[in-house]
Amino acid sequence: MDWIPFAEGRYAIARAFLVRASQPVGIPLEEAVLEVAEGRAGRRSLSGRGRLRPLLLVELLEEGEDLELWLDLGAGFKYRMSAPRIQSGKVFTPGISSFLQFLPSRPWEPVEEPEFERFVSRLRLLTEESSPP
Repeated sequence: MDWIPFAEGRYAIARAFLVRASQPVGIPLEEAVLEVAEGRAGRRSLSGRGRLRPLLLVELLEEGEDLELWLDLGAGFKYRMSAPRIQSGKVFTPGISSFLQFLPSRPWEPVEEPEFERFVSRLRLLTEESSPP
């Protein structure tokens, strides 16, 4: 069974958070979009991108832990993507954003609305103001 329930196209992501897998610490992705492409034999592939502050990504990765991506596509479509493959710009000037691209390394998991909201309510978002100099 195909785990991507969407047709080929580009989809806006209402909310996206890149987080440490073991603790509710993360950073939001802004202007996030999801792209679904159809390949050979009708098999779909998924990729996405969003803007973030690269300095915050460095801080998030300092613990050397696995990451997860929590995605809210609206209308009851909420997902957790474990160990996404990520690629980001390498501009480390405070206040500057760059794009982060992500690809799944395995199928994402649907998340029920209450579980997603509980997770987001406990999430501590990193900010440049909270980062060490």
